[in-house]
Amino acid sequence: MANIGVIGTGYVGLTTATCLAELGHKVIGFDIDLSKIEVLSSGKSTIHEEGMSELIVKNLANNNLTFKGSIEAIKDCEFIFLCVPTPQDADGSADLSYVIKSSKDLSSLLKKDSVLITKSTVPVNAWKDVVKALDRSDVAVVSNPEFLREGSAIADFFNPDRIVVGCTSSEKAKQVSDLYKQPDIQTIVTDNSTAELIKYASNSFLAIKLSYVNEIAALCESVGANAKDVLFGMGKDSRIGSKFLEPGPGWGGSCFPKDVRALRVTAEDNAISMSLLSAALDSNEKTHRRIVDKVEKELGNSLIGKTICIWGLAFKANTDDYRESPSIAVIERLIGRGASVVAFDPVITNVDNNKIKIVKSIEESCKSADAILVLTEWEQFKKVNPDSVKDLVKNKVVIDSRNILDKKQWIKSGFNFIGNGWQ
Repeated sequence: MANIGVIGTGYVGLTTATCLAELGHKVIGFDIDLSKIEVLSSGKSTIHEEGMSELIVKNLANNNLTFKGSIEAIKDCEFIFLCVPTPQDADGSADLSYVIKSSKDLSSLLKKDSVLITKSTVPVNAWKDVVKALDRSDVAVVSNPEFLREGSAIADFFNPDRIVVGCTSSEKAKQVSDLYKQPDIQTIVTDNSTAELIKYASNSFLAIKLSYVNEIAALCESVGANAKDVLFGMGKDSRIGSKFLEPGPGWGGSCFPKDVRALRVTAEDNAISMSLLSAALDSNEKTHRRIVDKVEKELGNSLIGKTICIWGLAFKANTDDYRESPSIAVIERLIGRGASVVAFDPVITNVDNNKIKIVKSIEESCKSADAILVLTEWEQFKKVNPDSVKDLVKNKVVIDSRNILDKKQWIKSGFNFIGNGWQ
């Protein structure tokens, strides 16, 4: 058992703190947002993640987990995880101001021989800035990137593909890897810079893969092939694998777009051309437009005065996160071409764009709609009986950008069904 402090209780911080407490460590979660601390201390999760509230309640009760609004609370901790935001600057680079400020704030607090662990996603060699800001030769700085997927963060924490630990001291690296109590999981022990780059390289590769998949879907539509079968066949190749081979309205979220842009800036700063990163970003924009083009084509080549029913606002299912959501990107383009939008999402009830009307039910979203457009792969949408909504819509048109609906069932109910990459 170790005494652990976690700086920041956002998605990564809260998951890290709660799951480490579940492993038996004594964990203090710190955040400057006192209202968030109050909510968490009452046993309620501040993020939409299945099972999180239950774990918080359990570990508050057994005193393995506490939440504090004063950074002084972590002064006796042996291990401190930095889980603060690294938002995107105007030029696409990562803003390290929260990381640097936290490191400076911790300088006079940390006990001798403690370990400061950067879990925030930071560009390569950011650890050197942390060392400089911390200014403590007796405190080790370890790079331990997270690989948590929103909607399955708890499962990912306890069953990771790998644990990456970067440090100049093999002893400290082992101490950090031992915190996870997972001897059967492969641990990659390397230097700090390499650990940091593994995170960016992984996310950027997945973004490139998704862009390629969406372009294959577009090609399949043009040549009369079936993208579902093409991608299934590709996935059977062990060199490729079946994951991240589903076409959609584009990729997004809080990580992929930001990390791809940040890696591109890092490459440019080091005089390295990584044209695939720019191509992936451009391709993603084209995918957003392609979905809008499909809707426009089905509605007589004009969206002016048309009402589009949107199913799904989150960037992926099982989360309430709509940051850089492809759903929002598509919706904004629909509105830009003259359409009105009525949206339903199982967990999102409000977004920043006041032109997006959000309703409380699937049925309400369908009323007098000229088309139904599926943008997020929520399980709830898969279960919709088309007969239950066919009399609500103005035009029986459904565009399934996620390929989650039963085509035969919707056609049987009289709908004109348009999939993504197949007809």
